[in-house]
Amino acid sequence: MIIRQLDIENFRGIKSLSLRLDETTVIFGSNNTGKSTIMAAIHSVLSRAFGRKGGIFSEYDYHLSGQSQPTDAPPIRITVSFSETAEGEWPDAKVQQLDKIVGMTAGGLQVVTLRVTGSYDDATSSFVASSEFLDPTGNPYPPNPNSLRKLQQLIPAFYLAALRDAAKEFRAGAPFWGPFVKALKIDPAVRAQIEQDIAALNQQVLDAHTGFESVKTRLAQSAKMVPLGGGAEPVSIEALPNRVFDILAKTQVMLSGTSGAALPLSQHGEGTQSLAVICLFDAFLDAQLIGEFGEGAVPILTLEEPEAHLHPAAVRAVGQMLSGFVGQKLISTHSGDLLSSVPLKSLRRLRRVGDDVKIYSIADNAFTEHEFQRLNHHVTRHRGGLLFAKVWIIVEGESDELAIQEAARIMGFDLFGIGICCFETNIGYAPFIKLADQLGIHWIATADGDAAGEGYINTSRAFLNGRVEADHIRQVPAFDIENYLCHSGFGQLYLQSMSAQKVQNYPLPDAIDAVSYWKQVIKNQGYLDGKPAKMLSVFEHIENLGSVALPLYLRETVELAVAKAKEGD
Repeated sequence: MIIRQLDIENFRGIKSLSLRLDETTVIFGSNNTGKSTIMAAIHSVLSRAFGRKGGIFSEYDYHLSGQSQPTDAPPIRITVSFSETAEGEWPDAKVQQLDKIVGMTAGGLQVVTLRVTGSYDDATSSFVASSEFLDPTGNPYPPNPNSLRKLQQLIPAFYLAALRDAAKEFRAGAPFWGPFVKALKIDPAVRAQIEQDIAALNQQVLDAHTGFESVKTRLAQSAKMVPLGGGAEPVSIEALPNRVFDILAKTQVMLSGTSGAALPLSQHGEGTQSLAVICLFDAFLDAQLIGEFGEGAVPILTLEEPEAHLHPAAVRAVGQMLSGFVGQKLISTHSGDLLSSVPLKSLRRLRRVGDDVKIYSIADNAFTEHEFQRLNHHVTRHRGGLLFAKVWIIVEGESDELAIQEAARIMGFDLFGIGICCFETNIGYAPFIKLADQLGIHWIATADGDAAGEGYINTSRAFLNGRVEADHIRQVPAFDIENYLCHSGFGQLYLQSMSAQKVQNYPLPDAIDAVSYWKQVIKNQGYLDGKPAKMLSVFEHIENLGSVALPLYLRETVELAVAKAKEGD
């Protein structure tokens, strides 16, 4: 039983948002696009008590949307919908527990919809929150005070923030570590024997360290001024805790350090602590979930930036580990390595446009299975980094990629920093153009002026769907990028890499045979001093001349990509 749909209105930085969720959903996007807000919304409605003073929302949770005061803000509405994906998916036992709030869609699927509302109440001069369950048509069911408690028991929600402090999470009262250190399940006879043995050991320590006796004597004098409890000895000293409960409450996790010594977890690095907290949560789900929440409980985990402080190799391992966690997972990330370790269909890209947050995801029938396999491979190869870009420049080959990147550098643009990813593809243009459109990434398709390039251009045109061609398609005004550089006045640099004999066979062209001439020059470039290597020397020469020497096609392609990237800010 997992969340299928989340709708948010007027909550923090989100005015209106509708998000479809899977069993594992990974959200990503620029800072301040609403990732943490989405997680807070789920945590608020599924894990907080509505009866507390002030409700579950603070004045800082209200989206002002032009108002200057939270008291004037429009109401917060968070709607969480649980739905079957196939008829009869939910066990009868769960349905019976929630019988008064389970509805049936026209398609025969069972659904539970919870809506939580927060607003300012003028009568009480305070912020209040209320909850109600809706039928499939959106009308409220009759109030039932036990329904929300039953739902929260069946679907407990847990939240792990990006700042995971092992010292905090591994203390006795922490929600995941606490259940492990409780002594309630120890047999009374065994506990009594342990405490007797500890008392004896404690006395041996005190006997060996006689200085404590003077402390006891001084403290015992306080009984003359402050009433103390009865007993033969009003003051005792415990070098070791005498009760099993006290011992377990002080239990520490020790990890071997690089020095060889076992150190408390809190003394290790941030990455080790962060990973340990995630592993602790996994252990809690495996060993304690049923005991804490009952049979049939299916947890929801919202986890911020699992990659925090971790090496990229460890990030990928964590991504695979999370896929094995029981229950539903909602994960936010800024890591391309993590994105490359999860299926593309699990991704949700967030983009802020003015006061709105747009969500992009891949439709169920957008790709064939073969296309998905090839795209997943390509995303993995690029470590997922291209998914964070605002603009894609899709090129035919290595030389085209190098030419655009060098042109941008000479023009003073950091493509990666701006949000532009330039890459070659060996699986065709269509899958990447479709993926870009699904994820809301602006694409620019470039191609050579030869027959193959015409094919790529025609393929790209088929996906314009009414958009301006000049914003998306750029064709090299020559056979290929090397020939274009030759026609732009840099052919002599390519001639320099040819033997003197070959140069004699290719006298400088006149206007009639220039095209075929430069084709032969490029064709005869040596392997060791081939196209990419020679191109670097060409751009070194251009850099010495200044950016004004850049050929027009390259300059305009970079300028177009930069302009489109800035539109996404």
